Amino acid sequence: MAFGILMIIFGFSHLMKSDFFLSKKTRVILGEKKFQSYQKGLIFPYLFLGTLMICMGIVENMEILQTSIFITLYIILGIIPFILLIANNKKNTGRYWFWVKDI
Repeated sequence: MAFGILMIIFGFSHLMKSDFFLSKKTRVILGEKKFQSYQKGLIFPYLFLGTLMICMGIVENMEILQTSIFITLYIILGIIPFILLIANNKKNTGRYWFWVKDI
């Protein structure tokens, strides 16, 4: 659950336009306009992932789902924020992965 809270903090940090969790290199590579668009695209995936982790932690503690159903549900719902992060990278950098060295 602690990691879920951390993800929510990341999401609110991006919502408040704080660049504390992003490197200076990111701002330089993207420029100011694309940086704001990139950061705006990070809000929902982080908030969704944090909320998912907290909710699934509660469901796990309550033991109301079978293990196979729990894991399947976690994987299916967990893919959504990662797809959104990859789409945000593609939209703002033209690449699916931001950390490619030849940028």
